[in-house]
Amino acid sequence: MTARQPDDPTPPQGWAAMDRAFTPAPGTPMERPVPDGPTLPHVATPRHLQALPSGLPSSAPRTGAFGQPIGRHRPTALMRLVEVARVLTGGLMVLALVVVVAPLVLRAAGPGLGVVVGHVAGAVVALAATGIAASRRTPVWAATLAAAAVPVTVLVVLYLNWWA
Repeated sequence: MTARQPDDPTPPQGWAAMDRAFTPAPGTPMERPVPDGPTLPHVATPRHLQALPSGLPSSAPRTGAFGQPIGRHRPTALMRLVEVARVLTGGLMVLALVVVVAPLVLRAAGPGLGVVVGHVAGAVVALAATGIAASRRTPVWAATLAAAAVPVTVLVVLYLNWWA
């Protein structure tokens, strides 16, 4: 009796097709490819990650893992300030949500329209400033100002609606 081929009318596509096309039959001797040119793989570098030839234009940006550019990094202090701004923005957004939803859930009188509008407006301003600060296209000075504006916004909202 002979082995039957599967009755699959559609040919494989994508990675499955490439696996079938480049997988040798069992028992077939494999030849090792000889690198052409001066670029030899590093001992720890697998063959499929060999270095690119040096014929690339010099204006091409160098990228590392996940396509992140190499060389022009943001200052670490700014990155920390943006992280703090993100946390404060999240807290202010949760506070605004509590101010809006708590009277509905508790079925009690709310804090008033001015307080609700103040919290929501403060959360929107902090969210916009955090978005500007976190963007890689924003210049460093503008990102620093936007990230520094978030704690000021939080303090203004807290002072006007809770401490005054």
